[in-house]
Amino acid sequence: MKRLQLLLKVSLAAMLIFFVCLPGFSYKVGGADLVKNGAGSRTKYMMKVYLATLYVPQELKGADAAQILEADKPMAIDMRITSGLITRDKFVTSIAEAFDQSAKAGYPCPDKQNYINLFGNIAIADGDTVSNRYDPARGLTVIFIPKGGQAKTLGTLKGLQTKKAFFGMFLSSKPIQDSLKKNLIGK
Repeated sequence: MKRLQLLLKVSLAAMLIFFVCLPGFSYKVGGADLVKNGAGSRTKYMMKVYLATLYVPQELKGADAAQILEADKPMAIDMRITSGLITRDKFVTSIAEAFDQSAKAGYPCPDKQNYINLFGNIAIADGDTVSNRYDPARGLTVIFIPKGGQAKTLGTLKGLQTKKAFFGMFLSSKPIQDSLKKNLIGK
């Protein structure tokens, strides 16, 4: 029995090391190495819609939501679609509502419509990823990665306020989902 427990512990440790070292668990934005801070599922009507993952510079790992939200440092939020019921129209409607929620928390978005327009001719399906990468020198770059396909940069929206409005959807005092906020900040 003890051998089985030891084998299980060693196997779990090996799997953890393997998954942490896989691409996608960290990457560079704006010349900074980002690390995974936390991840969680966005649910709506008891259905998982997407898995969000927050990446931050090492010095912000474990920081509270307000520090991450206010920081003018490279960071990213990836959203991997986990429902076959999500379409482009449902996605952009949800994003518009989330920007409105962020504005209620004090983070209005001057580029809300420009962000939504980036998805004009994009078909969104289960397994696709929308990566939102903030670089203080460039702005918030939106990259669409279809399941099994090539990444496509949809555009970049300039300004710290746009970054705060987008990240505010998840991290503000009025997030789109409290449990998702807690998971993203690792609490």
